[in-house]
Amino acid sequence: MKTLLKKAFKKIRKTYEQPMWKWVLAILLISFLLEFLLEIFGRRSILKAALFVYHDPLVFLYNTSICFMTLSISLLFRRRAFFLALVLVTWLTMGVCNCVVLGYRITPFSFIDITMISDVFSMMDIYFNTAQQIAIFGGLILLVILIVIAFISVPKMKGKIHIVKASIVVLISFTIVYVMTIVAVKTTLIADEFTNLGTAYKDYGFAYCFANSVVDVGIGKPDDYSRKNINNYFLDTYHLDDKAYPKEKPDIIILQLESFIDIGRVAGVNTDKEPIPNFKAFQEEYPSGWLTVPAIGAGTANTEFEIITGMKSKVFGAGEYPYKTILTDTACESMPQVLKRIYGYGTHAIHNNKAKFYSRDQSYASLGFDTFTSLEYMKDVNYTQTGWAKDDCLPNEIMKALDSDEEPDVVLCISVQGHGRYPKQELKCEEHIKVTLDSEDPELTNQFGYYVNQCYEMDQMILELKDMLDGRGEPYVLVLYGDHIPALPFEEDQFTSGEQNQTEYVIVNNIGLEMEDRDIYTYELSDYLMRGLKMKRGIMQRLHEKYFDAETGDEEAFKAAATEMQYDMLYGERYIYNRIEEYPRMDMKLGIDDIVVESVEFNDATGYIVVKGQNFTTFSMILIDDTRTDTTYIDDETLIVVPEGTATKPEPGTVFEVAQIDKDKHELTRSNAVTFQD
Repeated sequence: MKTLLKKAFKKIRKTYEQPMWKWVLAILLISFLLEFLLEIFGRRSILKAALFVYHDPLVFLYNTSICFMTLSISLLFRRRAFFLALVLVTWLTMGVCNCVVLGYRITPFSFIDITMISDVFSMMDIYFNTAQQIAIFGGLILLVILIVIAFISVPKMKGKIHIVKASIVVLISFTIVYVMTIVAVKTTLIADEFTNLGTAYKDYGFAYCFANSVVDVGIGKPDDYSRKNINNYFLDTYHLDDKAYPKEKPDIIILQLESFIDIGRVAGVNTDKEPIPNFKAFQEEYPSGWLTVPAIGAGTANTEFEIITGMKSKVFGAGEYPYKTILTDTACESMPQVLKRIYGYGTHAIHNNKAKFYSRDQSYASLGFDTFTSLEYMKDVNYTQTGWAKDDCLPNEIMKALDSDEEPDVVLCISVQGHGRYPKQELKCEEHIKVTLDSEDPELTNQFGYYVNQCYEMDQMILELKDMLDGRGEPYVLVLYGDHIPALPFEEDQFTSGEQNQTEYVIVNNIGLEMEDRDIYTYELSDYLMRGLKMKRGIMQRLHEKYFDAETGDEEAFKAAATEMQYDMLYGERYIYNRIEEYPRMDMKLGIDDIVVESVEFNDATGYIVVKGQNFTTFSMILIDDTRTDTTYIDDETLIVVPEGTATKPEPGTVFEVAQIDKDKHELTRSNAVTFQD
């Protein structure tokens, strides 16, 4: 082994003696091979990668130039071979990640996924078995070790490294990419705004799209952005609410159903009975239509963002989730903010997944929510065999939110039961619906069978919710819709109605809401709903009526107005807040009910420490003098600490608290403190 390494290092030293032009040619060749490999990973097919090169040679060359630009930076270092290999391995790692990600979802890998690495680790048990997890973590550790060893071992260049020549090569490569980008965008060879991220990766190549997701974050300053334009938008739309006088202020429940669609739209998938009878019955009775969503197979957070803000997520960076970026600390106009300010609504968010997923524990405060009930604060939760919380807990949580105050409420509820990964090897669920495929593929049959049966249970849940709302006797509006199609391997022409970026919505209500059936975009829904309720709206909703009305609207004018207003509110000078009061970030409470410790007892017979209180959940953990302790959940009023060895009674004065600890060991909140008395 040592002999092989010595020979390798000798060859590396010899390459350092080669003239600069040979290095440039070598890096150029490596760039071609690298880009072709990245396309193989991204398309999961050698043939499809070859067809991309054949049909779009200029786009392939442009992506190659990006690879060359990054690899050429290695010429500036004495450890030239090491840095060349490091950049090469980084690209290949991103390509492999993209290949793996596309095996579980439709949306490709982008830079935002790296920022969500903690969320990824928390879902490892769902997407990978134990052997796969060991292989992944082992591979990452091995990669780090190899990089460290290589850095120490790979020889340096001796003598001059020709820094001027190397800098010229790097500068030229950057200039070429810069000029090519401008020309390619102007000639529409590539686009700098992606309508669909998955399609963009296929059309414009992995290197460009991934690099774009790194540098393109937030909303760029519009060319004509000015105080005058913002004032004009305000003045042009202010009068639109002059005649807005609601007859009543109903509770508004917005229920986003994970991956929920009518599977009858999909050719080649057969069921022995209707999987979603209640949703379809609601469509016949109440306002409904197609809902065009901003993502395919993933992107839940951007669908809900558009629904409640009226903003377009596409004007942010490629693949960006505003929940993970600007909304973590910047307040934003939203339907909850407007309803709270104008009509005094209580505002509540509910999600049967962890609080920190998509940074909802921070972003929901920016969107105007008083409370956020996440999985860590829910009782009596059932789980699917793949590890997701079932949605049958949601009706009770919604009722709890509605009953928590006297005023009318707006409740945003995000479901999770229909989430992938959909199991291939067996059905892994109770079979309410028998699913068969024309293809008779056994793995696909299991995947579709699992998915359809989750939709059936979700459909039963919405009927239960409607019955509970009817029985409550208060006026309500219940908006139901799917966030995107499921992450299943659909063919491009497999949908017999609607498009792949469309789901269905329905507005169930008990107030005789007179609204026509209409096909809408997600960012239209808040305006469409609030106009139907004859309520005053925010500036974003009024922009829809002014510029995006179904009959008289101008889509280009709307895009310009919406982009400029979103920029001003979130990134710009905030001129609009000279006209309206600025929206605040809420001091949002996690969970509706306080978690309370009432007493601490020591059981001499068993050695157990028994903590009594209220509203405990399976995520509650006892803290003894601020130290986390292995806790056994008995019920919502009882937690115990079971001694590992000889039981020791706590000393008088020992402080006990209960904290809500999520799956990733983050503390979310903690209870009052109780001091142990002997």
